[in-house]
Amino acid sequence: MDRPGPGRIAWTFLRLGAFAFGGLGGALALLERELVERRGWVTRRDFGEALALTKPLPGSTMVQMAAYLGARLGGWPGALAAALAFVAPAACLMTAAAALTASLPDAPWARGALAGVQLAVAGLLASAMWRLARSEARGRRLTLVLLAACALGFFVPAALVVAGAGAAGVLAEGTRDA
Repeated sequence: MDRPGPGRIAWTFLRLGAFAFGGLGGALALLERELVERRGWVTRRDFGEALALTKPLPGSTMVQMAAYLGARLGGWPGALAAALAFVAPAACLMTAAAALTASLPDAPWARGALAGVQLAVAGLLASAMWRLARSEARGRRLTLVLLAACALGFFVPAALVVAGAGAAGVLAEGTRDA
């Protein structure tokens, strides 16, 4: 397997970060196509392992995937290069968007545009959560865990909900297999 240096890792992940639109599914497909199929830098097994280890962690799965795969390719320098390069395009665009909104006058059209964007983001997040819930909540017991976690999320700290849902998921899956 070809072992790239930090510079090649950074350039590859910078390009991937610039085109990683469409949520987790689209970004994962882009990452897999580039690193597994096109370059052969990691195997499908490496990619699946990275996803299995990073998906349950808090924070951005894609940034964690970039750091993990960068580490597999080039150790700590590769992890740092991959994570920073992957985030750089989004950070630049977000900084530009923040500067633009701060410089806009307090006009009704600007407030309306921001409200529309906020609603679009909320809708896209709801759509992504719906797809994730449908793919993960297989069976009646796990659906109940999902619904309970959703309801508790309004009243209980997220870390407690995640820990409790994990324990309930273990019990639900364990009693199903027994």
